Amino acid sequence: MKIGILTYHACYNYGACLQAYALQQSIKRRYAECDIIDYQSKQLIDINHPFCKVPKHPKEIIKNITRLPYYNQLLRRQKLFEDFINNVQMLSRRCSTDKEVEQVCAEYDCIVCGSDQTWNLDPNIRYETPLYYMNFPKVQRRIAYATSFGSWVKNFPLREKELLPWIEQFDALSMREESGVKMLRSRGMACEWVLDPTLLLEQTDYDKIAEKRIIDEPYVLLFSWNGSKEAVEITKKVSDKLGCKAFYIVPPPRAMFCGIQRKLDVGPREFLSLVKYAEFIVTNSFHGTVFSTIYKKPFISAIKREVDSRRASLMKQLGLENHLMSPEIMELNTIMETDFSKVESNIEMLRKSSLSYLYNSLEE
Repeated sequence: MKIGILTYHACYNYGACLQAYALQQSIKRRYAECDIIDYQSKQLIDINHPFCKVPKHPKEIIKNITRLPYYNQLLRRQKLFEDFINNVQMLSRRCSTDKEVEQVCAEYDCIVCGSDQTWNLDPNIRYETPLYYMNFPKVQRRIAYATSFGSWVKNFPLREKELLPWIEQFDALSMREESGVKMLRSRGMACEWVLDPTLLLEQTDYDKIAEKRIIDEPYVLLFSWNGSKEAVEITKKVSDKLGCKAFYIVPPPRAMFCGIQRKLDVGPREFLSLVKYAEFIVTNSFHGTVFSTIYKKPFISAIKREVDSRRASLMKQLGLENHLMSPEIMELNTIMETDFSKVESNIEMLRKSSLSYLYNSLEE
């Protein structure tokens, strides 16, 4: 059987690249022919570029100005992402339009619509598209594995009449978050709650592609895409407590004046290295939380008041709810005393059931 994976795989986003890689590796353990559909629209390519080539908005001008001091690092970052996407992932021929995606998908016996927020149609996500609902005539088996509506799940009813007919075309449905599972089940659909693909692999699997240690001194790693105040504040407190430097790996203008040193020449391989060798990790990212867990690192998943459904669902699965902390309730002793053997037992049980679901869905 020839299998294709349709997901976000080419964003300059560590979680997106690594979840696509993990799903492909998991499928290839059973099936030799498995490609990621290499869909890269012009819009996505433009968004990926570290600088706005023709800035039309004040925010784009600010982005260019604040990134100039990091020019060389950002070009290196671009090269590292492109190397991972083109040489570590195994891809179909390139598609730049929806029609080309439809034509390439027709060459496969089964399409797995993969994880990440592929079903999130929030217009603030500039590369969102209903294409990931496979909104074209069905000619092959279709499986949704650990896909996600993200926080947009509450707005799904507004487009339900448009989207439900496409969802109903899937032969097997599973979601990454409990909220998505409940929503689809309430519409009379069979849907399973499964692990994000990144948790289908083990630390030893990631060690094979991780870069060697790239920061020699002890450090705290901050990974927050939006540079939230609470994540920055917690990072500074932890850095002072442990007496070591902190590094932030997201480009400006995010947290432009946070006062934490940036390291931006980081692709997916380097990201794994930074997680592996960190003394402590502060994040408010879903995949930042995932990889902190995989590498059994002391970490805080920073929150302000309410936690988003993606992380809440993940922490519930893993039994790590007590790692959700705000600056006001930060308790390092709790973090340092985490028994990762219990967490690993939870992951192992969920990994087995998730892989069983994936393989059974493919073999049917």
